[in-house]
Amino acid sequence: MKGARCVAAIAGFLLSASADPGAQEPPLTIGTRVGERRVSGYDPEGRRDPFASLIVTPTAGVEPEPKRAQGLAGVAVADAVVTGIVVSGTAWLAIVAGPDGEMYVARTHDRLHDAVIRRIDGDAVVFLATVRDGAGNSVSREVRKALRPTTGAG
Repeated sequence: MKGARCVAAIAGFLLSASADPGAQEPPLTIGTRVGERRVSGYDPEGRRDPFASLIVTPTAGVEPEPKRAQGLAGVAVADAVVTGIVVSGTAWLAIVAGPDGEMYVARTHDRLHDAVIRRIDGDAVVFLATVRDGAGNSVSREVRKALRPTTGAG
C-alpha cells in the first residue's frame, strides 16, 4: 500500500507541474551550446559567468590558418629537420626532412608552409619564418636549424 501512495503522489506532482506550462523550464536539446543563456537567476555582479564558454572565435580581422600544400611547401619550420647539406657547383643545397619522413632537396628562396629559406651555410639552414604574435599581427623572424644540432652533454 505504501508503494501505491508514493506512485499516486508522484503522479499528482507531475500532473500539477504539467498543468502550469509557465512553471516548466524547456528541456535541453541535443546540440545546445555551453554558455547559452537560460533563465537561471544568476547575478554575476561584474564577475564572469562560470558556465560561459572560454573559447573565443576569431574576429573578422584575423584570417584563418592557410591550408597546407603538398611537398616542401607544406612543411612547417617547426617540423623541418636539416639532414644534409650539399654543394652543387657554386650553390648550396639542403636536404630537409618533413614530419612524415619524406626528404626534400631545398635551395635558397624555396618556400615552406610558414617560411622561406633565406640562406644555406656549410653547417646550417636559416629560415625567415612568419609567425603571429599574441595580438594576431604577422611578425618575421630568423630561425637557424643546424645540420648537427648541439646537445647539452659536452
